[in-house]
Amino acid sequence: MAPEEMQDLVQDFTAKATAVNAVVQELPNMAAALQYVVDVCENKAPCELMADEDVEKGPNGPNGVPTRVQRIVAAPVLNDEDFATLEAACNEKGFLCIRDGLRNHLAGIDVGLTAAEMGVSSSATCLVNTDNEDARLAGMISEIHVLLLAKSKLVRTLPEIADRMRELLMANPKGGNYTTLISGPSRTADIERVAAVGVHGPLELHIILLED
Repeated sequence: MAPEEMQDLVQDFTAKATAVNAVVQELPNMAAALQYVVDVCENKAPCELMADEDVEKGPNGPNGVPTRVQRIVAAPVLNDEDFATLEAACNEKGFLCIRDGLRNHLAGIDVGLTAAEMGVSSSATCLVNTDNEDARLAGMISEIHVLLLAKSKLVRTLPEIADRMRELLMANPKGGNYTTLISGPSRTADIERVAAVGVHGPLELHIILLED
C-alpha cells in the first residue's frame, strides 16, 4: 500500500471513529501503546462494580454503586514479553495486571486491551476474532476497551473483510470463535428510545493505530 493511500485510510478511519465517540491514537510501537494503556487507567475514574465483589470498596460512583479501590488492567492477547512490560508498569502504579481468569472479575475491569484483525475506514469498524474467552471478556466487561490495530490492516469498505471472515470460518468450521464487528463504544436505545452508552459493554473505546 502506498504511503499516501494508507494516510488517506487513517484519516478517514479517524474521522468516522470520532463521529461515533471512539478515541483514536496513532502510536509508533507497542511500547508506546502499553504506556498509553497505563496512562488511561491512571487517569480514569474508579471502576464502578457491576455486581457484589469481595474487594476493598471506595465511594459510590455516579450511578450510586460502590467503586473498586484497586484498578485492574486485563491484557489476555499480549505475548509474554509485552505482558511482562505492561505488568511491571502497572505494578509501579499499584494496578493489578491480568491476562487470564477474567471470570473472577466479572464485577468490572478498568481497562481491557485486545487486538483487531482488520479495520474498515468508511465506518471505523474493527474486526475482532478470538477463541479465547478471556480476550472476549476483556472487550466486554471493561469500562474502557483499548483496541490495537495495525495501520496495514485498514481497508476501505466492509465487503473487503468478507474474505478474511470466510477464512476464519473455514479454519474453525465447528464454531467456538468469538468474532465481533466493533464500531465505537457500547450503545443502545432499547429503553424508551433513550440513547445510553455502556449498557452492554465498555463506556469508552480507544483504538490505537500502530505503525507496522
